[in-house]
Amino acid sequence: MNFLTYGDKSKQSILFIHGMASTALLCYEPLLDYLKNYYVILAEVDGHSDSLGELNSLADNCTEIEKYIIENLDGELYCLAGFSMGGTMAVEIVGRGNVRISKVLLDAAFLTKMGALTKVYEKIFREGIARMQRGKKVPKSLMDFIMGKDNNSVVEMLYPRVTSKTITNACEFIYRYEIPEEIKRFPGQVEFWRGSNELYPRKSAALLKKYLPQLKEIEIENMGHGQYLHEHSAQYAEKMMDYLNQ
Repeated sequence: MNFLTYGDKSKQSILFIHGMASTALLCYEPLLDYLKNYYVILAEVDGHSDSLGELNSLADNCTEIEKYIIENLDGELYCLAGFSMGGTMAVEIVGRGNVRISKVLLDAAFLTKMGALTKVYEKIFREGIARMQRGKKVPKSLMDFIMGKDNNSVVEMLYPRVTSKTITNACEFIYRYEIPEEIKRFPGQVEFWRGSNELYPRKSAALLKKYLPQLKEIEIENMGHGQYLHEHSAQYAEKMMDYLNQ
C-alpha cells in the first residue's frame, strides 16, 4: 500500500479509501481543494497504482491502514471515508475496533453477500474491465443495470492497468464479506450515501443499519454508482463538510 498526504497534520484527519479498478487520485483528488482545513490521507490499495504490485488481500490492506493510523496518527482518526470497495474496507476497519474513529462516511459500500453468484459477478467485472481496457464499450443494458442509468463514471475513473488477478481478489473479499458482530460496539457517527439508481448499495445500507442503528442513510437523486463523487465533486465536498461539522 501507499499513502498520499495533504495539509497540516495537526488538523482533524480524514482518510479516504477508493473504489475497485480506480485510483485514489481519480476518485478523490477533486475534493482536495475543498478540504484544506483538514489533514487528508488518500490510501492507495495494492493493484491500483503504477507504484504498487498486484492485490493479494484486501484484508491485509485493511491491516496496513490500521497500522498507518496507529503509527502516524496515534491510533485516532476523525473521519474514515470509503467509496464502493473502499466502503467495504472501511466497514471492516470499523468492525475490528483497533483504531478510534469519530465519523464514518460510506459511499455505496458493498456489503451484500453474493453467494453462488460470486463467480458470475467476478467474471462479469473481469470481462467488462478488460473490454474497457481495450477501448471497447460494455453493453449499455449491462452498465445501466450494474452502475445506474446513463452512468459513465466507472469508465472515466478506470485505472487502465488494473489486472485480472487484482479484480478477482478484490471481488472475492467484497462479494463474500460478512459484517462482523463486533461493529455493534462502534459509538461514532455513520452516514451511508447512495445514488437512487443503485441497486445493491440500497440493500447494503439496510443490512448495515441492523448492526449500527445510528446509521443515517442518504439517497442522492438520479445518481448511479460513483456518479455523485465523480460528476458533482464540489457538491459532494460541500455535503461532506456539512457532515464533518456536525
